[in-house]
Amino acid sequence: MSNRTVRTPCRNPVQMPAAKRRARSSNLAARVYRASEVQGVVGVMSNVLIVIAVAGAVVILTAIIYAVRLVALALKARRKTRGAERDQLWERIYGLDWGDVTTNNYGFAPAQEHGPERYQLQMYSELFERLRATGRLRVHTDLLEVSCGRGGGLAHLVRRWPGSVRATGLDHAENAVRACRQRHGHIANLSFVRDSALALPFADRSFDVVVNVEASNDYGDYGAFFREVHRVLRPGGAFLYCDTRRAADVTRTTQALRHAGFEAAFSDITDHVIEACRHDSVRRRQLIRSQVPWPYRVVLRRALANYAAIDGSRKFEKFRSRHRLYLMTCAIRMPIPPAAQPMRTDARRVLEPLAS
Repeated sequence: MSNRTVRTPCRNPVQMPAAKRRARSSNLAARVYRASEVQGVVGVMSNVLIVIAVAGAVVILTAIIYAVRLVALALKARRKTRGAERDQLWERIYGLDWGDVTTNNYGFAPAQEHGPERYQLQMYSELFERLRATGRLRVHTDLLEVSCGRGGGLAHLVRRWPGSVRATGLDHAENAVRACRQRHGHIANLSFVRDSALALPFADRSFDVVVNVEASNDYGDYGAFFREVHRVLRPGGAFLYCDTRRAADVTRTTQALRHAGFEAAFSDITDHVIEACRHDSVRRRQLIRSQVPWPYRVVLRRALANYAAIDGSRKFEKFRSRHRLYLMTCAIRMPIPPAAQPMRTDARRVLEPLAS
């Protein structure tokens, strides 16, 4: 048998090339279709990426503009001790999402309280212990905190108060009051109102105890504030007060309290505040990183560290060098002649949420 390859003749030599041509044409058309599909997908993706890039650029630009405006507002507020700029600044600060944070003070150490805000809550506990030491706790207490912030300190006092207590928190920032109502609205004997610390919307002699923590420096006229506190306190009532002061202003603050009608002696708790700031600095840095929008962190990095008195910040160093002190007192309301401080009778300004 021969090994020669035998070619089988094509049965239809005319149709075979035509079939190949049709197959090639079909393959070419399929490749062209697939290529057009790919180009279409690429075009759509390019358009989507362009839209995303433009939207991202708009968001970033808006955030930067907002942050720059906040910086300008902060600089204006820094030059003024009161006014619309400071009010707007606090509104925006309280408008940020602070998560579970309910207090806003530098804190007191060592702390017997527990939880992430133990140093801040300890500040309220220290004030309460000063009141307890006076022996002026009553069976029922009408309690007011002026500039209550997010309400955590006042809620802490209500939870530990012996006997019956009815509490009101007041703040000028609408965002702060809204946060208080959302967070603490379930507490039956605790309510919140929005108004000014320099024109308290309550009738004379409405409260047994008034609390003010680390807020009066923003009022502009703390002497006028002290007089308002005296007006709404009942005779023998207690003013639980703490705040920072420049060392040169301590005597002036004491005199302002006495002129307003209080018997008061300040305690210097600066060392306790320094210790709290040092121990709490890690948590405060984490809060700034997690809760403050990144444009603010970029533009306001130093200002935020100073605001929180983080270890090494300018505010922290002022405490450490004792250029700035932290004072605390339980001041007692003394009676003064009615002519020196007239009773509030304007019914349009007076709110009476509490029973006398």
